[in-house]
Amino acid sequence: MTTRHTISHADEIYIGDAFQGGYSPDGRRGIKMTHLYAHEFLSTAGVPALAADADLFMCGIASNITGWSKTGGNLISVMSGLFTTGGVGATIINLDVPRNIQFRACDAGVSELMIKVEGTDVYGEPMAETILTNTAGTVASGFRAFKSINKIYCTAALVSMVHFGSGNKLGLPFHIADKGKIVSITVDGAQVSTAAVTAAYRIAIGASSATTMTSSGGRPDARGTIQFLSPAPDGSKRFTALMMVDHSTRRKAFGPPQVSLCSNG
Repeated sequence: MTTRHTISHADEIYIGDAFQGGYSPDGRRGIKMTHLYAHEFLSTAGVPALAADADLFMCGIASNITGWSKTGGNLISVMSGLFTTGGVGATIINLDVPRNIQFRACDAGVSELMIKVEGTDVYGEPMAETILTNTAGTVASGFRAFKSINKIYCTAALVSMVHFGSGNKLGLPFHIADKGKIVSITVDGAQVSTAAVTAAYRIAIGASSATTMTSSGGRPDARGTIQFLSPAPDGSKRFTALMMVDHSTRRKAFGPPQVSLCSNG
């Protein structure tokens, strides 16, 4: 049986009997406890995150969806891939870890295509994102980390084909207001560069905790993501991020509320 106890609701907790006047001008003893959280990017099955679908042809979600011409129709029912539950006719896609969505439309006649994705985040909260591309054949990548997807649709009819896959922008469990909140990143236990943007990874901060996310478009994830580039997740390497968590309010810890539905239908 698992038991859980909240030690204190205090803003700061000090531990020990050590005292230093300049450190504790109010006379309190002890050293302030830090709020560090080591997050390992593991699936619910306990294995590292799988590789992204780089070319979107060996897709974890679906590929070669052709002849789809019903604007606004839900594509999930015709998808079959690594993450779908029940194959063709599935009603939900469960991703291994919270991660972004990618797609590529191969219809040369499409000048602008908006793919709308609705699902849930790692905590089961409804979330949505609109992903836009305006060049046929190019990959469009979302920025928000979905744990499950229950609806994918678009605003234009497709007469050729579209491919869906997942990316390597992996979602964080807590909100980061700036890149400095990521203290270190390790791959298989070895620390990699802590620069904000490197050849190894890229950090994207979460949406402002002081505002409300009002649009399914735009870049920010509610909490933030880390995109692993080199080495990339492949189902065997273990990735861990040591992060500082602001636990003073719900929004500062978990980010602003998600946008639950896509704009424009």
